[in-house]
Amino acid sequence: MEGDVLNAKDLRTIKSARRVLEILEYFDRTHRTATVMDLSRSLDYPQSSTSELLRCLTRLGYLYYNRYRRTYSPTARVALLGSWVEPALFRGGAVLTALDRIADTIGETVVLSTASNYVVQHLHVVEGAGDDAIVEHAGATEKLLHCPQGRLLLSSFEDGHIRSALHRLNAEEEDPAHCVHMGEAMEEIHRLRAQGWIVDEHARGEDVGVIAVLLPIRRGMERLVLSVLARGEIVRERAEEIVAIVQEQGGDIFPEVRPVAAAPSPIPGRPPFAMPPRIAQNDQPPAQMRA
Repeated sequence: MEGDVLNAKDLRTIKSARRVLEILEYFDRTHRTATVMDLSRSLDYPQSSTSELLRCLTRLGYLYYNRYRRTYSPTARVALLGSWVEPALFRGGAVLTALDRIADTIGETVVLSTASNYVVQHLHVVEGAGDDAIVEHAGATEKLLHCPQGRLLLSSFEDGHIRSALHRLNAEEEDPAHCVHMGEAMEEIHRLRAQGWIVDEHARGEDVGVIAVLLPIRRGMERLVLSVLARGEIVRERAEEIVAIVQEQGGDIFPEVRPVAAAPSPIPGRPPFAMPPRIAQNDQPPAQMRA
């Protein structure tokens, strides 16, 4: 009896795994967004199980849900799956090539992240070569308001969407000490929007800092941020150098980035240095920040 129960569970697991892959293959085949009914009818799945699978894939960061249109579409995390297989064939894309090049040049850990479902998800990680390189994992998530990458990504939305997100995040925050003041948060977000970058030498306590640059927004693509993780003293000492390297080595990911009028240095006592231009506003609803 026990063996029969285990076999039945195994069969259900296999069926779910097959359906997940068929859903991803559906998007690869059709190249368009889809509703629950689109997928249920096309793949001949029960609507209830289709809906649950889509919600699960969304929570994991493989799909994002546009609550205004009630449609699903793959995230950049799907595009990066398997990029290590036959690297000569598949790692020649602009994004991964640039990440590898920047990591080789700087020698520190480089991370590509996006905003998904009110959290920051790290899509791809190139770990630094040194023994003391910061360890990060692809697929890991952080709170949107409490990491540099998240605040930078949040700055790319319109003010109305940002305020809505702030109200929701505050309401869902379990620790009142972590709630943000609306006026102060908006002031910082406006500054980040104008800069397009952030330097925080104490992003993860005293020991780990982050330098992050928002990549230009293109229609139909996710908002992406490229960040360098390093020890706090390295961030403090090499901020200008690292930003310059990201600007120079960014290549085809963000060719619009050019040296512009100097912005105030984020490091006290340091001279200002050139940074990327202001990121254009997007007039679409913030589909990546959904319930």
